[in-house]
Amino acid sequence: MFLGIDVGHSAIKAVVFDDDWNEVASAHANTSMYVPKPGYYETSINELWAQTKKVLREITREVNPNLIKGIGICGGANGLYPLDENLNPVGRGITILDQRAKYIIDKLKKEEKYNTLFRKLGMPVLPGAAPVVLRWLKDHEYERYQKIKHILARKDVVRLKLTGDISTEITDACFGLVNVRTQEYDEEIFEILGIEEMVDALPELRPNSYDIAGFITEQASRETGLKEGTPVVVGAHDACCNTLGVGAVGNNIVCTGGGTWSINLLVVDKPLLNPMWSCESFVKKGTWILEGSSPTATISLDWFVKSFCSDERRIAEERRESIYKICDEEISNVETNIIYLPFLIGLPWNYPFQSNATAGFLGIRIEDGKREFLRAIYEGVTFIHALHIEQFEKNIGVREVRFTGGAAKSEIWCQMLADVLGKKVLTVDKEETGCFGAALLAAIGTREINDVQDVVKFIKIKKVYRPVSYTHLTLPTN
Repeated sequence: MFLGIDVGHSAIKAVVFDDDWNEVASAHANTSMYVPKPGYYETSINELWAQTKKVLREITREVNPNLIKGIGICGGANGLYPLDENLNPVGRGITILDQRAKYIIDKLKKEEKYNTLFRKLGMPVLPGAAPVVLRWLKDHEYERYQKIKHILARKDVVRLKLTGDISTEITDACFGLVNVRTQEYDEEIFEILGIEEMVDALPELRPNSYDIAGFITEQASRETGLKEGTPVVVGAHDACCNTLGVGAVGNNIVCTGGGTWSINLLVVDKPLLNPMWSCESFVKKGTWILEGSSPTATISLDWFVKSFCSDERRIAEERRESIYKICDEEISNVETNIIYLPFLIGLPWNYPFQSNATAGFLGIRIEDGKREFLRAIYEGVTFIHALHIEQFEKNIGVREVRFTGGAAKSEIWCQMLADVLGKKVLTVDKEETGCFGAALLAAIGTREINDVQDVVKFIKIKKVYRPVSYTHLTLPTN
């Protein structure tokens, strides 16, 4: 058996898979987001470990921990999770959504240094990127800044507690610390931001996400129930694990995640820079993954359901069914000319449109009602997914799409995506593809699987959606 752990921004999840890759146990626990001021988005590093322990105790009550051969871990990328010389948190972790350092980005652009960083990193530089946040701390909380001796990613602080290992790897370090071409730390990034002294706080950089980082310690065993000595691989950014978990590791197959964010990923064998995507490191040094993403997916449906669908929520409770199943039924035979722009919280990556884009409904007629608005949301979200994927199609080529996340549970959404793209859309038999991908990394690290490309042997396709010609929609070219 193998265990996959996903240290997400809103929850910790863990799933155990047997030797045939069937799910045998799972658990999750929510995590808090602290917003002490507008634009400040923080997380408690201690809480990440506390909730992980809670999840792992539940897992080890369900399965015999002696049968777990290896553990993989993934987590949300970007942000800063700093520790002091005693490995204690230096305040809360600062997440990808944080905007306090936006003035630094504006200054970099004014001084014409932003494009230099883009060429080095292969992606837009966000206010929540580790080196940018470090510069903010140096400017505004210098005493706290001086205490920082270790710069880690979200998943790394959890793995540290499990194994005692202080390291990271290229899929997380690429968000602000690593040169996109060499996949090694780039000290000039720190010089540009005026934080040269923080180079000494960088952890060991492992070249592959499946490298064994350490083993479950005696203390971690007592706290979680896991067997002491169980190997733990270094892990990866959650998008990389989702890509592994659907088998989109080559052959121009796109992994599309329909959660809060629209995340669209394509593995390539060389760095390809384009302002319409981020070029990130994949799980094996010498490979890269292109990510076109925006917070434009199920966040819009969640907002609409919460604000306007009290009747549908009541029906769902009475039937003991998911509210989203009710929404699918509501729009199944609805047509609308309403256009929905799904930019409820803007576009932090500054693509495919400007960062301050806002949401809205266009083309409303007097005969339109709730169902037409709901249908427009489904269509608007689908078109933004397609807009990201279209960039890959134009520049590289796309053979098919593997769809995962909450939206992939909706047959209407799956078919709509196939129709808009004019391509096959496939779903897999695993819901928690991030945990599955993390577990696959553990299997590679322990030599149960030979190589990254071999994971495709263990992917089971659940359903194939093919475009229906008479409903095919064409994306605007201008």
